[in-house]
Amino acid sequence: MYLLGYDIGSSTIKVALVNAITHEVVGIEQYPKQEMDLVSRQIGWAEQQPEVWWQHLCMATRKLIHTAQVDPKQIKGIGIAYQMHGLVLVDKDLQVLRPSIIWCDSRAASIGKQAFHDLGEEFCLSEYLNSPGNFTASKLKWIKDNEPDVYSKIHKILLPGEYIAMKLTGEISTTISGLSEGIFWNFKERKIAQKVLDYFGFDNSLLPEITPTFAKTGKLNLDAAIQTGLAEGTPITYRAGDQPNNALSLNVLRQGEIAATSGTSGVVYGVVNKPIYDEKSRVNAFAHVNYEQNFDRIGILLCINGAGIQYSWMKQQIARSGRSYLDMDRMASSVQIGAEGICVLPFGNGSERIFEDRNLGSHIFNLRFNRHTRAHLYRAALEGVAFTFVYGINILKEMGLAVDVIRVGNDNMFQSKIFSSTIATLLGNNIEVVDTTGAVGAARAAGIGCGIYDSLEEALQSVQPTALYEPNLNYGQCSQAYNYWQTTLNKVINQSKQENTKTEFLKNQNEALDKTIRENSKTIATQSIQLAANQDLLNEIQHALTKILSNGEASSNTKKKLTALKQKLNSQLHTKDAWQSFAEHFNLLNDGFSESLKSRHPSLTYEELKMCWLLKLKLSTKEISDRLNLSIRGTETKRYRLRKKLHIQKGESLFGYLEKI
Repeated sequence: MYLLGYDIGSSTIKVALVNAITHEVVGIEQYPKQEMDLVSRQIGWAEQQPEVWWQHLCMATRKLIHTAQVDPKQIKGIGIAYQMHGLVLVDKDLQVLRPSIIWCDSRAASIGKQAFHDLGEEFCLSEYLNSPGNFTASKLKWIKDNEPDVYSKIHKILLPGEYIAMKLTGEISTTISGLSEGIFWNFKERKIAQKVLDYFGFDNSLLPEITPTFAKTGKLNLDAAIQTGLAEGTPITYRAGDQPNNALSLNVLRQGEIAATSGTSGVVYGVVNKPIYDEKSRVNAFAHVNYEQNFDRIGILLCINGAGIQYSWMKQQIARSGRSYLDMDRMASSVQIGAEGICVLPFGNGSERIFEDRNLGSHIFNLRFNRHTRAHLYRAALEGVAFTFVYGINILKEMGLAVDVIRVGNDNMFQSKIFSSTIATLLGNNIEVVDTTGAVGAARAAGIGCGIYDSLEEALQSVQPTALYEPNLNYGQCSQAYNYWQTTLNKVINQSKQENTKTEFLKNQNEALDKTIRENSKTIATQSIQLAANQDLLNEIQHALTKILSNGEASSNTKKKLTALKQKLNSQLHTKDAWQSFAEHFNLLNDGFSESLKSRHPSLTYEELKMCWLLKLKLSTKEISDRLNLSIRGTETKRYRLRKKLHIQKGESLFGYLEKI
């Protein structure tokens, strides 16, 4: 009997096959070999096509089955781990409506920040253990606000792993853990976060049905079996986000256990037995894979953006060609603890949540050209990332997390003895290295849902350390180097605070000035409208006088008086059309609104364009009637005809449509 596990990443798709009886890893494959593309249509955006995940999954699966030479009918369960926080939208025919907005896309950050303020910071942290932030709920709100046509077609919202499960089985479901990573779960009430749905205006029907993390949630259908090479009817029996699943893979399930990884970014994931949160929102909390058993297993996730990417930069830019990480580690070991005064802050990969979303940048302090070598830089870089992990784990300790066991995989910076021993020495903990992957962990977890294993303990009994890093460095020297690093960090943070204060002051000044300009501009625009309306009225009067004078009915004396009145009107009328003057001013304030509107709807008449200008200014029907010298009914009729000409659907706001142009 065998178990199959998937790890759906943003870089590649991994699949693993495990012998359910011996617990032996039979084979591991990944596809593609190079990283998958990210689509970034604007700065801060990151999207991927879910269909690409599916195609790569099929390729990797067929390749593994062929290489391992196993009978697909002997695979008794499938587990799925996946990149967290992604948003996949499907319609009633289970067709994807748009590319997935994945975890590293930041477009919805401001939406989450506003929700955090409106719902109440204390409320969000105590009920959801998180700010709505840039998570799935905020991303869905962005779709609702910016792509209403797409939003109106949504049948269900899915996480990446739920999409893969749907492709395999044709069925849709979610888990409590999955809901929590989207900020759709209320930990205090132990149910769906209704206030989040109400705040954003989401219908409950958009959320899939909740199923257990370890359970049969669907069977492989014929089409999926043909595409993957697996057997029809094979059950899906486990699903979890990549970080909770990585912790499971390392057998981190109980309070006091911590899983850590340091790839491009670094992650520390600790387990507690009750809901807790950080008042400064420096960490995130999600339902762990075994949360549902007693509602008492919470995973506390701390992310460090500047980790492996900093050491990778050092290898590419500083190391000689052909040098490996092992070579760099060997050179670094020739340098004393503390790198003879060099101090590296590795925060050059964007804002850091552990510093309350400050973007501190990467820094190298105390570099001496006549003293320091590449080896010093390598050691300082390794220590800089290690010190950051210690700093982060101390935050978790402040929150009440006990740190009894630290377990790591064997495929990242923890391969470095200097890096791992520095962390172990400063924290006073052993670091256990486990030879496993997320896909292998997902395969083992699948054995619980299909009934092969009775418990997580049985499923993970083969997960044993293959290496151990002990606190064997000189604690005094490590502590001295760490204290100096932390002092330097605090100086940079304080400098950042001062700069932010100045920036905030200038920002507030600019916003106030901008508000004043806009208010004055609106006043000028309103006055321009009134002037244009008055000119229209004067033109009508002049036209009426001309008609009276030409029909010959008025007496000679009356004609003389009317002619004099007409001449006075001529002197008052502007040589330049008032509506044209208004249009120039209006378009200057509204970024070429008229040109954009005409390009979309070239058949608009000048009178219809004037109506659009007034609607864009959000004037009421009565105000528009006064400006255009129309009756209320006449104005409403013009608005109705304008809606039809602009192809605005029933229920869609005319104001809203014009606001987006």
